Amino acid sequence: MIDTRIIVEGVSDVETLSKAIQDLALGSEFGVTISSIIPTTNVDIAKKSIVGADIVLIATDADRSGRELAERLFEELKGKVVIIERVKFPKGRDLESTDLFLISKEIKNSLVRIGLKSLKSIDILIEKEKFIRSLEKDMYSFKIENEDLKDKIKTYEESFEAIESEKGLINKLEEDIDRLNVEKNEIELDNSEIKKELMAKEDKILELEARYKDLEAKILNIFDLRNYWSKISNDHPPTASEVKKAIEILNLDRVEASDEFIVSPSEEIVYKILRLIKMGRELNKNY
Repeated sequence: MIDTRIIVEGVSDVETLSKAIQDLALGSEFGVTISSIIPTTNVDIAKKSIVGADIVLIATDADRSGRELAERLFEELKGKVVIIERVKFPKGRDLESTDLFLISKEIKNSLVRIGLKSLKSIDILIEKEKFIRSLEKDMYSFKIENEDLKDKIKTYEESFEAIESEKGLINKLEEDIDRLNVEKNEIELDNSEIKKELMAKEDKILELEARYKDLEAKILNIFDLRNYWSKISNDHPPTASEVKKAIEILNLDRVEASDEFIVSPSEEIVYKILRLIKMGRELNKNY
């Protein structure tokens, strides 16, 4: 059953209203039960007394003070969980002087108005429910999109971290390349200096070789003919003519000979001349 409570102005109104609803079949007709009739003009008391109610009817006198009280109570109590409706009486009438049948009828009319308002509210609630379902559907879609975006963001973050890691590696490689280039330049500079030193030394060596050859060309040694001949043969020493002929055959320059000496730049040339003479003598013996 729907818990319904009625607010009236005074205790005498409670008795009148009780008589008016005594013969009403509100439970079977409207599914409501009047759980209490509250006599008060205090808003705070009214607020406390309607806690837990489903419907609140405000039944004040139809005079100016009654209307003002009803309006004040209506404004203060609306917005609560309960449904509020005023019981309307003919202007200038109060509960005590109003016919009980009229009071019963107005209470029924109030409940009908609540029903009609409820139907309208139901339509509004249905529309709101449809709207809420649409919002929930949109929210679910947004949630899916949000999860997808989170996954994409996570993928992008991982890709970004990988790029940052590779960027760090590239920066290190660039630093290594720069360092190697510096070392290469230093090595090339050192090599350049070394090449300059080598070229200078080569020039010095060439200069020394030229000077040595020049000195060597100017220096002639005198070798004892008999002494050097005895080292290669036991035969009698060659004559000056034999030595000169060998010199001519060998096409030697700056070599002179006599019966006792050979003038030559080196000892090796002397041996070369004497070996040629020895070989010639041996060939003549064979023939």
